[in-house]
Amino acid sequence: MKNKILLSLSLLSLGLLHACGGSSGGGGGGAPMAAAPLGAASGAAGSADPAPANADSGSVSAPFARGDRARHLLLGVGAQSFGVLSQSEQAASGAMTRLNDNMLTGSSATKEINGDANFAIGRWAVGMVTRNSGAETLTGADNRAYHYVALNELKALPASGNTTSDAGVFTSPTYVGGGSGTAVNSGAATGSSTLAFGSEGAAVTGAVKVTVGDAIGTVNFDTKVKSPSSTAVTGSFLSAGPGAGITLGDHGSNAYAIAVGYAATLPSGARYMGVAKFRCA
Repeated sequence: MKNKILLSLSLLSLGLLHACGGSSGGGGGGAPMAAAPLGAASGAAGSADPAPANADSGSVSAPFARGDRARHLLLGVGAQSFGVLSQSEQAASGAMTRLNDNMLTGSSATKEINGDANFAIGRWAVGMVTRNSGAETLTGADNRAYHYVALNELKALPASGNTTSDAGVFTSPTYVGGGSGTAVNSGAATGSSTLAFGSEGAAVTGAVKVTVGDAIGTVNFDTKVKSPSSTAVTGSFLSAGPGAGITLGDHGSNAYAIAVGYAATLPSGARYMGVAKFRCA
């Protein structure tokens, strides 16, 4: 076919940490996830993506203004990376094309682009992804994708206080493995979160619900983020199971950002991953 094939996707979905099953600060890196078989064409469920496979979709209201202590999450099939973001590049479309040593190049497409000066979120769907471990080509025709969030670190956690969170923004979660039979490449995500500050740090609770056709999988999180540079881990997120990695950021104007990288399991056992961002004030 000519370059007019539409990729059928559903609309709206850590680096080794310095501690397991809790929270970790510091820089990024990579932690292994189980490699997954490729999913079938995603036309089995959901609505058509309005943009061609080789075009960016979504937008930002302003470029991400990376500070001295920015942070990131990047999730792909077989890869988790998060921590300090010391180098980044952003395209005119608002798509982040570099997160430290992870780069998207070539004829590429980033989906679910969203952001402003305080954060950037999106999903690399097409293009050449280069990482320290090598390179791979994303075609947009299977389940392989990379989900990212970038945000700036808080200077300090408040000693106390409660906040109200918005409905969040999400990438379309993509199949990462598990289950039996043919798996749809991507689904949709919704969620909610709460954020409160106290003597033990920031208490973060919430859930992300993944919907793929008629199947629903929910990952719940209830954890403490103990410092501005910490990433809290819930469930078996680091061992290719359901769970989440959560970090906080500065959303500007006395507001806070909650960045969530997650994996949710459907009743069939199929796992889907994605990222979400909530604004709390």
